[in-house]
Amino acid sequence: MVFQMKRTITACVGNLILFTLSGLAFAFPASELTRMEAPHFVGLEVNITIFPILFIAYLIAYPIIYYVFAKKLPWGKRTYSELLYSDEREKVIVAESTKVAYKALITGLFSAIAILFGIRYLSLLADVMINMYVVSILLLAALLNVAMISYCVKWCLEYRK
Repeated sequence: MVFQMKRTITACVGNLILFTLSGLAFAFPASELTRMEAPHFVGLEVNITIFPILFIAYLIAYPIIYYVFAKKLPWGKRTYSELLYSDEREKVIVAESTKVAYKALITGLFSAIAILFGIRYLSLLADVMINMYVVSILLLAALLNVAMISYCVKWCLEYRK
């Protein structure tokens, strides 16, 4: 029974790292982006940050790490998702955890819309330039992390009952 909790926590932590790295990779892909023009050549000079490299490395490493864990622990053959269940009790636990994550996502989306609205108009009043793309990407990554944490916490609490 403890193996199901380890499986779920491993999947949730893996997803948290994935959401964080993807948010950083898409928000800060390049430290410098310069348009180069020559008589017969137009191109870009890009200095890539570490975040896209870490994101790609993680996309390669996580399935390997998960596979090793799945081989060492008796998780079963169909364990590639934290949404799987093996009996009726776990089915209820997954359903309750999914409800909590859904509520966190909906609340977070409305909060993100309000935050973006506030940033947009406060930046106009303060005459400050704020990169809405970066703020939006970071808000979405944070929202996915909040939903995953709420799912994992609810799953563990329900499982312990």
